[in-house]
Amino acid sequence: MAGSSHPFWAAIAMGRLVISPEPFIQKCRSLAKAKNLHLDVMDGIVRLAWASYSDSAICRTESIDRIEGIRLGISYEMILNALEEAGGTIGINGRYPINDVIRQRLRKVLNGKEKA
Repeated sequence: MAGSSHPFWAAIAMGRLVISPEPFIQKCRSLAKAKNLHLDVMDGIVRLAWASYSDSAICRTESIDRIEGIRLGISYEMILNALEEAGGTIGINGRYPINDVIRQRLRKVLNGKEKA
């Protein structure tokens, strides 16, 4: 495989690793279309999540991890504050609404007023 002409393998052969931002960009596009943003708590981990639908109407849950949240200007502390405002706790699995602080931050970033 290392002899493949794929740019990923060429980068490894040259001693460097190139990671494309494309998965993050695609996730942001999906997030921008989402109507049902929520905080998803599972096994002591809280994430910003939403349901996305494929062209064939198949639903799947997508989420933003801590690093991606930071890239969007949403700190883990902001997520924990929203969880607390919603009456949730990190120790109880469930779905909780996001707060206005997160909603406004996402509008700014996803509408292009700030860079992600």
